[in-house]
Amino acid sequence: MTPTLRCVRRITVHCPIRPETLGAVAAGSVDALATDPGIAPLLALIESSTEFGDFGRYKGVCEIGLGLEAFTPQAGASPTLGTAGRRSMSPTATLTTYVSTEIDGARLAALVGVLAARHPWEVPVIEIADVRLAEREVQASV
Repeated sequence: MTPTLRCVRRITVHCPIRPETLGAVAAGSVDALATDPGIAPLLALIESSTEFGDFGRYKGVCEIGLGLEAFTPQAGASPTLGTAGRRSMSPTATLTTYVSTEIDGARLAALVGVLAARHPWEVPVIEIADVRLAEREVQASV
């Protein structure tokens, strides 16, 4: 069966998480993300949305990766973590979801604005890219 290709916009948000959350998730306790103040508000938004992560029979679809983010706040910055002039590293979850390419630019900007408003950092890292998803035909249930 040849998959069909669907054009969507991928939205990836880099979210700080607590070191304890990183450890808990790495040990298999994935529910720890639901209470982490860095990512929980974003996960709740995606879960309740009709536009983020819409895969037809599945809603609120997102992928979550774990990692570290490194940065150096400059003079005048108001960092949530770290101090100006010193290199910092933060445990980070990379949260990826998708929206339809049929959403116009103004609506996309509004959706990204809601994500940014729930993000705890002074300068959130939010990436947007047009991508194609490979989807297979859904077989009807008998």
